[in-house]
Amino acid sequence: MDILLSSRQTDLLRELFQREAPMAEEHLDGRVVRALESRGLVGRDGGWVSLTQDGRTYFESRVRRRRRAGQLAAEPDPRGARADAILRAIEMLERAIPMDGALRVGDVDARGHDVVEGLKRLAGRLEARKLAS
Repeated sequence: MDILLSSRQTDLLRELFQREAPMAEEHLDGRVVRALESRGLVGRDGGWVSLTQDGRTYFESRVRRRRRAGQLAAEPDPRGARADAILRAIEMLERAIPMDGALRVGDVDARGHDVVEGLKRLAGRLEARKLAS
């Protein structure tokens, strides 16, 4: 079974595997479900999506193993963990918030772009401090 999955498909397989219970189809991305169903990795029954035995086998043999191997092979990041966490959060924010819209940050209204730039500067300072030490 040589199947390549997208990250969203892998995430859904992981969630179904960890829950060990069907999930309501209405809460899932139909394109992801259809792609996994066409590969025989999930099944639909009465509005519920569950992992098939092939899906369970695929997850246990491919996804889990690859994740463990990736963790073992990872090299230490010279950036600080806090700076790295902030940068990951910034990437998610850039996709989630309107860059030209107003946001409430504490007691202040700010543009989305300004919030992201401020967080990038903070991460840069933390990274510089980590590299200096």
